[in-house]
Amino acid sequence: MKLVRQSTLRFLMAAGAVLLAVALPAQAETLKKRYTFDYNPATRSASEARAKSKARKQFLADFLEAKFSRAIIESLAEEIDIALDPPDEFLTDFKITNTRFNDDETKIILTVEGDVNLPAMVSALVQNKVLSFGERPPRVMFLPSSRFDDPKAAKTLRALVYEQMRQAGLQSVAFEGVTEITSVQIKQSPNGLRVLAKQALQYGADYLIYVDPETDNRPASIGGHICDANFIYTVMRPNDNRILGEGVITTRGSANSGMVAFGKAMDEAAPILMTRAVGQLYQSIFADSDVIYDQKQLRNNIALTVYGKTSPQQTQAIIKALQAQNAYVTLGVGGVGDRMTVETTLEVLDLYNFFNDQTFEAGGMKFKAPVVGYGENTLEVEIVTPNGQPRKARATNPPPRRPRPSDTGASTRPKGIVCNLKPSLRAPAFVQ
Repeated sequence: MKLVRQSTLRFLMAAGAVLLAVALPAQAETLKKRYTFDYNPATRSASEARAKSKARKQFLADFLEAKFSRAIIESLAEEIDIALDPPDEFLTDFKITNTRFNDDETKIILTVEGDVNLPAMVSALVQNKVLSFGERPPRVMFLPSSRFDDPKAAKTLRALVYEQMRQAGLQSVAFEGVTEITSVQIKQSPNGLRVLAKQALQYGADYLIYVDPETDNRPASIGGHICDANFIYTVMRPNDNRILGEGVITTRGSANSGMVAFGKAMDEAAPILMTRAVGQLYQSIFADSDVIYDQKQLRNNIALTVYGKTSPQQTQAIIKALQAQNAYVTLGVGGVGDRMTVETTLEVLDLYNFFNDQTFEAGGMKFKAPVVGYGENTLEVEIVTPNGQPRKARATNPPPRRPRPSDTGASTRPKGIVCNLKPSLRAPAFVQ
């Protein structure tokens, strides 16, 4: 049975704050909406201008509602309105496709269509303390292909992209030191995807943005050089080799030299890449995360030692089972047995019951891990066959439950939106 705090259950049931898994388009997000506002025929121009202004704000609010629940958007309406003012800064395109009135001209009905600059919106929400990515922000690697002839050009593009992500509170993972960088031809094969995912996981990245250029750099008839470039990008989640978004950006640059011409083509592609690829990255982070309200979330750090391991898969099975309980697990070194730190809302008693009741499976074989020792913030288990007995004496008396502070008086209104990446979607730990 899954171990979940009752307060967490109350939060999930009351808030309904489940992020929507949205489709990831190659272009900026184009939405089409219809709004109705009050209208005064005596002040025709002013009424219409006021309605158009309201339509822009409502358009952004509806876009955010597709990412978070209505309850959260309504609770933070004022904070969001302040962060996203003026709305035109976050609309890459906005037009009114149709305007009409009701029969007595007391209402104006606007049909609008627009594209949202999601990276700019996320940065504004983060800087205004409305949105954050939790205590451990997702780690993102920007990986250029080997067809970037000039390493400085790849670093420049990375800097432009990561400045946008830095403002949004994400962690950057450098690509320097990666020795196996594939071309787009390899990337399109299943083996190529695995190679890309392996590179990202080795550096602890939760997401990967891979960019590969195709260039036609030639002398111009009037002198200098012309560079026609396709920048092919892929947004991946490496822990399951999943492609979350792809696209091609086509640009042209001209200059006295081929290298400078390529640089100008890249300068043209950079803002588009930030809107599309980084936007798709944020879409996937939203879909992969849990929303957390301003509620007391007690976290315990428990040192876990696993004895009797006969294969690395057994340790990995235990880690995955703990992650399924929303625990964050890091491996330690030294000593006898596998050591790990478990950060969780559960306490030692909960983990005591969990391990004594749980049956694990690794490599097609089932095993148990009964508790053979515990302390105030420690727990020791030993791996045995389903009907076997541990070499160490089993702990037969359960640890006492700690008194918990009362949740009475905790605010049900969130201070802000917190996106915590689900433990199961983080890059898995490598077990030797």
